[in-house]
Amino acid sequence: MNYKLILYLLSLMALAAACYDDKDPVAEIITPTDKGFYPVSGNTFSDLINGGTFSANRQYTQNTKIAFELQYWSESPIREVNLYRTVGSTPREKFYSKPYPEIAAFSRLKDADTLVFQYTTPAVAAVTTVKLEVEIINENTLSLLRTITIQSKP
Repeated sequence: MNYKLILYLLSLMALAAACYDDKDPVAEIITPTDKGFYPVSGNTFSDLINGGTFSANRQYTQNTKIAFELQYWSESPIREVNLYRTVGSTPREKFYSKPYPEIAAFSRLKDADTLVFQYTTPAVAAVTTVKLEVEIINENTLSLLRTITIQSKP
């Protein structure tokens, strides 16, 4: 009877070992280059004040406050984070820029740095597209651009 039990346990161990996946999930989402690594960010942008997620056809009344959280990290050191806005056909404007050491906020729960941006939708005469772009730049000059597009209305 002991032989059957040992054979059964060995079979279970072999089956469990066959199911073991040795792939590193982080290695699948980071891209090494000759300069180093790109920043990584992929969380869904949600409106932390008004609820819901952002979409290109979501309309906000002018002067509405919105907030969203950026979750990001990088294998290479991060230099800075910038936020740009484009309102309608106006030129792209940088309105937030901070060096990484001033904004570093690692979340153990999310296993990434987090940064909450607040923005007030602009006063407009007609429904206007507003594009917000968050740029993460590493010290190796590799960067990542994340975009939110909404609409502001009078």
